[in-house]
Amino acid sequence: MYDTFSYHNFSWHGDVRWYKASKFTRYAPAVVVVILLLSVAEIAFGSVWIANLGNTMNVPKIIQTLLIPGCSFFNAIPSLHLHLLIRVNPPTMAIWFSASFAFVYLVSTLLMLGSCGSSESVPGPLRRTECYKGIKGGPSEHGVTKGIWIAFQVCNLLSVIAYAYHAALAYYVLRGINRRKAAGVEEVEDPDFIAARRAKAREEWVKMTRQGL
Repeated sequence: MYDTFSYHNFSWHGDVRWYKASKFTRYAPAVVVVILLLSVAEIAFGSVWIANLGNTMNVPKIIQTLLIPGCSFFNAIPSLHLHLLIRVNPPTMAIWFSASFAFVYLVSTLLMLGSCGSSESVPGPLRRTECYKGIKGGPSEHGVTKGIWIAFQVCNLLSVIAYAYHAALAYYVLRGINRRKAAGVEEVEDPDFIAARRAKAREEWVKMTRQGL
């Protein structure tokens, strides 16, 4: 009998549909690990940024530096669980989540990079909010250093690439599944595995409900 929450089920091969789809899709779990590590780095750099803002701290900056990386972190954890422990990761869900995060990260990064471009074309408040100390028109007293700002942008850009790549891998897996369905090839899972997964999920849900979570 399978235990879907047991580390005995851990395997870098992950979901067999992903592993067998191509030599690239088998590395999807490693891509999610990279996303997880990037989110940790972004939270660290973002915390330093927020700490240096003082009384100039604002909601948009909290969203960019802490909320988005935090959501990415809490998205990567269950994604790794699906890839490596449950080893059944629905590609459609992976596409939606990864594409959404890639888009959000891209918009946030372009806003910060664009704001620190030509000072003549960027409104003063936006430049003071998005840029680092020392740049013309940027924050004078409360702000992040150039080194932290650059490191944060690099992590963001890498997150865009990683999420977009993961979405592309998921699309490739989904396309293969659809082709097999069209050819009349049925995707078969072990009934014991399905039953164990559902039973364990119900058990965990009851436990969390009783604890008031």
